[in-house]
Amino acid sequence: MKAKNSPLKVKSQIVIVIFLFLFSGLISCNDDDSSDMESSQKIAYSGTFVKSSESVSTSATGSVKATFDPATLKLSYTITWSGLGSDAASMHFHNEAPVIIEITGFSNTTSGTISGSATLSSQQATDLASGKIYAQIHTPDYPSGEVLATLTKDSSTPSNPGNGGGSGY
Repeated sequence: MKAKNSPLKVKSQIVIVIFLFLFSGLISCNDDDSSDMESSQKIAYSGTFVKSSESVSTSATGSVKATFDPATLKLSYTITWSGLGSDAASMHFHNEAPVIIEITGFSNTTSGTISGSATLSSQQATDLASGKIYAQIHTPDYPSGEVLATLTKDSSTPSNPGNGGGSGY
């Protein structure tokens, strides 16, 4: 003869099944999932233009605002400048010394704004995090560069607690 389950026993079994279902869902949310989400956070960078060298005499000002996406290695930027001694002739990002991103389409004037984006290599991304990337504006008066702005991580960018406080970029 088969024994019948009491209503209390059935309810207990349902609660256990629901608990196991929810618990298994929590277990599947491991650190790898959260790291992927955190690593896709964009990192804000900025820089203020200063004269490129001691031999430059300029009152030019301006800034670079940028965001970097570690997941895609994409750097998006806006460059604003004013007061150059002569019209902007060329503009680019340097990695300590070599040109890594040529900027085109800017206005050949003493003041202006340009926005764009570029994909960095892994090494360039590491150098960006280390403060080795800078934007530079060259003019006919200063063909070696009138002003430059080193990109530094904005303090308002949240840290990535999932891997020790930062993604390394």
